[in-house]
Amino acid sequence: MRAASRSEDWASAYEQLLAAAEGRSAGTPPKKVPSPAVADRVRKSVEKKSADPLTRAIMQGKGLDRAVAERVRALLKDKRTNEAQSLADALVRDESTAAAGHLAAGIVAASRSYHSLAVHHFDAVDDEQSLSFAPLEKIQTLFRADSGRGIETARTWLAENRTFSARTWFEVYRNLFVVDELDLADQAFAKTSAAYATPTQQSAWKSGHDDLAWGERWVGSGRLQSAPATPEGHVSFGLIDYLQPGRARASQNIGDQIQTLASLGHVVRHQDLRFHGEEGVVDFVRSMQERVRPELRREGVSADVDLLTIDRDSSTYQQIPPNTWLLEFGWHMHAMFGLGVYDFPLHPNLNPIFVSFHCSKRALLSEESLAYLREHGPIGCRDWTTVDLLLSLDVPAFFSGCLTTTVNTVFPDLEGKPEEATVYVDVARSPVPKGHENVRQSYPEIKKRDFTANMWDAVQVLERYRREYTDVVTTRLHCYLPTTSLGLKVDFEPKNNADVRFNGLFRLSQTDFDAMRSRMRDRLQPVLEAIFRGEDRASVYALWRETVEPEVQQARERHSRSVTVPAVGRSAGQLVASVQRQEADGPANPIDVVLTPTAYQVRHLAAVLRSAAESSSRTIRAWIVARGAGPARLEVEGVEIRWVDTASVDANAVKALDERSLDRVLLPELVPVDRAILLPVDGVVSADLAELEGIDLGEALFAARRTSRADASGFAVLYGAAKRLDSDPVTAYEFYRDIHGRHVFDFDAFDTDVMVLDLAGLRAAGFSDQAVPAMAHYRLDDRDALHYVAGPRRADLGAEWAHVPDREPLESPKARVWAEGAKPWSSSYVTDAELWEQYSSK
Repeated sequence: MRAASRSEDWASAYEQLLAAAEGRSAGTPPKKVPSPAVADRVRKSVEKKSADPLTRAIMQGKGLDRAVAERVRALLKDKRTNEAQSLADALVRDESTAAAGHLAAGIVAASRSYHSLAVHHFDAVDDEQSLSFAPLEKIQTLFRADSGRGIETARTWLAENRTFSARTWFEVYRNLFVVDELDLADQAFAKTSAAYATPTQQSAWKSGHDDLAWGERWVGSGRLQSAPATPEGHVSFGLIDYLQPGRARASQNIGDQIQTLASLGHVVRHQDLRFHGEEGVVDFVRSMQERVRPELRREGVSADVDLLTIDRDSSTYQQIPPNTWLLEFGWHMHAMFGLGVYDFPLHPNLNPIFVSFHCSKRALLSEESLAYLREHGPIGCRDWTTVDLLLSLDVPAFFSGCLTTTVNTVFPDLEGKPEEATVYVDVARSPVPKGHENVRQSYPEIKKRDFTANMWDAVQVLERYRREYTDVVTTRLHCYLPTTSLGLKVDFEPKNNADVRFNGLFRLSQTDFDAMRSRMRDRLQPVLEAIFRGEDRASVYALWRETVEPEVQQARERHSRSVTVPAVGRSAGQLVASVQRQEADGPANPIDVVLTPTAYQVRHLAAVLRSAAESSSRTIRAWIVARGAGPARLEVEGVEIRWVDTASVDANAVKALDERSLDRVLLPELVPVDRAILLPVDGVVSADLAELEGIDLGEALFAARRTSRADASGFAVLYGAAKRLDSDPVTAYEFYRDIHGRHVFDFDAFDTDVMVLDLAGLRAAGFSDQAVPAMAHYRLDDRDALHYVAGPRRADLGAEWAHVPDREPLESPKARVWAEGAKPWSSSYVTDAELWEQYSSK
């Protein structure tokens, strides 16, 4: 009995171990001794699970290059960018694995939009190797870094009839398309279609069928082509649609069609218009004409109107009749294929009346685009930020609000109201009550339907809201405004209250909403009447200018009024009054440098100071500004150290975002010298700082390098700061007006790791007394504050003096900065860390 019991215990234990190894629940213990094959299977399973993913891929015979590429992509997908970068850097460092490392580093750089760096790494490996394991990244970064080289390379591939996968040829196609090489793009598209014919390719690229079907309509496209003129006496009029060559970037938000529906209401309220064109479009428009609210109908203007749809984001690829009128509106930020190229200005045969327009991307606002907007202005803007942005660029603009406030034009009153009920639409900030659906206004079916089907869907969506509900909770602007127009009570809960798009639209009172809607109708009515009467282009634009001139003047007066930032109660001098003063004594003719370490970084100061001393021709006098700084045991040959303890500076008194940021904007008050070089702790100097100290600042008060980050927009830095004001949107909107009043849109962002500071000039200009209140009121950090106060007014510091290895390729830098998450003292390797280590270990 005892033996039998022990056998059962062993069998049960065996089954539990086996289940644990195989990742399942324990089952019935075996009745007989298991086969050795079971144990062997379990052993292999454990080995497989215990190996890290990279090792496992290599064990599977994938080869180092493929295994590394797959592992890096997996890390990036999991947002473990620092690990991906360290893996790539470590492999590059060793000659035997350098090729795989460059491949991985190229993938990482491409994912972070450091295109020049990506090309640099891909060029370091065999062309076939990079095209085999990183084709999409290689092609995209090649075109973004040097479009001319990208075109010529693609031309060569086509001529050589290279054997690429369908997905690779599609990447070539879309990059050729956006640089306007349409004949080559057609050839690449044909290659894509041919390659996609096999089951293997279809399995590897699941969305290929949809992308190819979508792309067929653009094969053979030309640009800026004209369609035949409309018949004599007819008016050509466009209705905005949302197609574009990149399927993934075309709209699938029914809110866009609701905008078009609202714009159409201003046309169909004229009851004597006769419509012509595509049958489905005409039938829909006539139906809307019949739905116009009785009190909004207008008679007396009779015309034949030829309708056509205009693709907002790709109009220049359409054939459009001359002298086609268009109500132009919306969020003009949709790059073709998502590749940073915008189809703007519009087709030259279009006569746009700009109303409810929004833009905030420097890539869209080229000199050509600005000239176009001036020619077709004034520009009615959906939000006040776009007004201020355009006025700063000398484009006449005014606040029109949103067209969707007028969508009730084609929704006559219901005979009775529904019982009280709430609909939740794309709610993101608050929980949706149990038992209620979170309705979506964005869905893929929109891309699969034609213009007419989507327009009917827009009508049906709004009909459902008003017939079944009395209240709405929504994140969507184009649910909030249209349903308010239809008489529902709406709780607008955007994902971020401080979003640049909502300035002037956020939670409007009913009085303000009604006024916005009335003004929209009043300003468009006379202009549309003139269009339908057949008046010439010059006369219509003259009437538009005359109609909106009072609003333009009001906007200009508002824009010219400076924003007063509340004082914080203490001047910069008072804030630092308790700091023990340091004297500017010591060595003759020193090079003054300033460092602002965190409490953790103090231990790492020696390396950068040693590198500066060894590389420079004069003694370094280092001002170390830090909280709790004091008689630390830090001695560096060739460096005179001055500790500036800022622990007594009350950051809470000015509501500083963080203490170190406050200390950095107070540097002119804390460091008693006329000029100094700001250095980072996570850096190494390789050249004589006397050269840097002596650069000509001109009229600027500091020198800094153009940012090494992927986004070079200075206003993007400030817009990003504004988003932190989610809980205080009124202040955010004030901030948007303030920055556009201070600076012309746009200027280059700059890095603040290495700077040359004219401290005397900054003191004389009262820099700290400007920056500190702005930091307190707008919740800025020191980099934000410098962009806010100085904007473009800086001297340029060459990239060689503040080189960031993991952002850009550069030969012989004079100073390196490890500005990313991984530092040279981290346990994981980072590029050039050995340079820092040689100074740290002394």
